[in-house]
Amino acid sequence: MFLLLLKNYMKWNNLLFSALFVWLIQLTLSDLLSINSVRPDFCVILILYWSLSHGRTVGICSGFLFGLVVDLSGSGIFFGLSPLSYSITGYLAGSLFENHSRLNPFYFAITWISILLFQFFIYCGIVYQDLWEIDSQLFLGKWFGTAIYTLSFVGILQFIYPLNKLINAKSR
Repeated sequence: MFLLLLKNYMKWNNLLFSALFVWLIQLTLSDLLSINSVRPDFCVILILYWSLSHGRTVGICSGFLFGLVVDLSGSGIFFGLSPLSYSITGYLAGSLFENHSRLNPFYFAITWISILLFQFFIYCGIVYQDLWEIDSQLFLGKWFGTAIYTLSFVGILQFIYPLNKLINAKSR
């Protein structure tokens, strides 16, 4: 009983420390890595990994709480937008938690890439809504730039810790 409690405690500590680490990286490195007001979103990468490894409920709750922390820390532009977009990402990525074994690895990769593209479309659609009406090509450039910038960091992370191994390790 004690070991089970200790294992559960260590799991929550691991989640809290990784959340704190990613939040601090988001606060410090995001502005340094900014290219023409396009910044990578490290928080959504962590929410994607958590949702795929722990399921929908953890994805939605962590997305909402992480979004609130991001908005309250001053890095969010519109209050409530980060919890909304992170919760949607947690929900959609969490639905892949049980379905990974039934999906082809190519379709699995396309699915989580599409989830991130959809999340950034929601985010950029609200943040750059004036660009959408004035210059749709500039809006698509901002959306695609933001999405590709974050997806490039996910791609780098794939070489270190692939999502397929993450899911296979948690399902054993």
